[in-house]
Parts: sequence; structure tokens; C-alpha cells
Amino acid sequence: MGHTFINAHLGGTKKVEEMKVLVDTSATFTVIPKDLAERLGVPKLRKERVKLANGMEVEVVHIKINEREAPTTVLIMDCEEPLLGVEALGTLGLKVNPETEKLEPTRSFVLRV
Repeated sequence: MGHTFINAHLGGTKKVEEMKVLVDTSATFTVIPKDLAERLGVPKLRKERVKLANGMEVEVVHIKINEREAPTTVLIMDCEEPLLGVEALGTLGLKVNPETEKLEPTRSFVLRV
């Protein structure tokens, strides 16, 4: 099985950018670099500390992702590229098809706020 990359729209309070994102089905949360979070104006709704397996601590925020928009938790930290974790996939009702390496819906999508 290879890597799955998608084009996603990530947005904060300043702007929305379309970018290539690696779908990481072994990661719980979506991860974005600090410079991207600053550029987008990702709002820090509340500051929390999360301890990762490697002992690193990061902040947690919420962001809207992709054409199936929904708030999702993201970790802002040093990373080479944005990663889309399984929490966001579940919220958006998406899964990775291992044969096509593409995202597919798991259900119809309706978000009520």
C-alpha cells in the first residue's frame, strides 16, 4: 500500500488555502506546521497540552477542512507537510480505499451546528 495524498482546503480566520495533504491513517489528529497556522489565522479556541508518544507537547485548535467542511482538531507543530488524521476523516465521513488510494465517503454528510 502506498501513500494517499489529497487536495484539501484548509482555512482559518484570515484565509483558505488549497494544498496537497498526506492522509495518515495511523495518526489520530491532523497536523499542520506553525507557519501555515499563522498564515491561515487558525483560531486558538482553547489552549490544551497534548503529550505525544515521543514526549513532545503541542497545542490543540480547531479548523475547517476540505469540501466536506467541519471543525476538526489540529496539532500545530514542526512537520514537513500537513497530515490529515483519522479524527478528521471520521468527522467528514471519509475513508481511504486501499486499492485506489483515494478517499471515499463512508456515509452521506450533514453537519448541524
